[in-house]
Amino acid sequence: MGSMKALLNILMAISGIILAGSLPILIAGWLLGEWRWQAYFESIRTTLEGLWPIGEITFFNYRAGQEIALFPNVSAYIVYSLEILFMALIAAVAVSLVLTVVTMLLAEKVRERVKMVLYFLESIPDLLIIMLAQLLVIVFFKQTGILISKIAVAGDDRIYWLPALCLAILPTIQLYRLSMLTFQEEERQMYVELARALGFSKVYIVLVHMFRNAIISVFFQSKKTMWFMLSNLFVLELMFNLPGIMLFLSGNMHPMGFLVAIFSFFLPMFLLYSFGEWFFISRRHKKAVA
Repeated sequence: MGSMKALLNILMAISGIILAGSLPILIAGWLLGEWRWQAYFESIRTTLEGLWPIGEITFFNYRAGQEIALFPNVSAYIVYSLEILFMALIAAVAVSLVLTVVTMLLAEKVRERVKMVLYFLESIPDLLIIMLAQLLVIVFFKQTGILISKIAVAGDDRIYWLPALCLAILPTIQLYRLSMLTFQEEERQMYVELARALGFSKVYIVLVHMFRNAIISVFFQSKKTMWFMLSNLFVLELMFNLPGIMLFLSGNMHPMGFLVAIFSFFLPMFLLYSFGEWFFISRRHKKAVA
């Protein structure tokens, strides 16, 4: 049943992506007071036919004024965007969990103050964070003569840690707050009271008992965080002039490019969270049987 549900979900998602890829044709017609259904379905058919053989897929680059191949040209943009995205996600999850565990060891009053600060920090625009990070790099360079990171990509250069850091800051704050709420909910469970009554230390209860239960909720909450990061990826690539797929598509938007870009993000995310869901559910089932 679980495998059938996963298969149905991926088929529905793929169908939705294919249908959405040609929506600009319908929207353009609607703005002119027309319904271009025939052109819409023709675009879908052409897009599907153009997906095979995949090694021969080409895109027309409007900036260069010529066609470029998916492999290795456009695929390099996709890989670079995915590298930045997953670096930021791993950093956000790891840092938020460490901060949550440390905060849970503090007094209740301190925790409430931390949550109030997090609510404020979540409202900071991502654009402001990027600009401040670039400004700090420039100021540090002027003061010390040391360039800790480039603030924009030129030519074939690649920068990683600064864009990944900027992309991870707001998701880290978001996950930190949500993890705090999850851990506090676990803290009210009966098994925590029992562990305290048995004389276990606060550190042991948080790290062993609460962590292994709360991590499941944090994992599923990170799915929303991933979509939030995707929405910020275009701004990040624009501000750092990153040769990523989002910036490429902004100047080369067409059904084939949209389809390839969405699939390149959807498939890794689907596999990651499908495996995670299977792992946690099977682990919980084994514990229930035991």
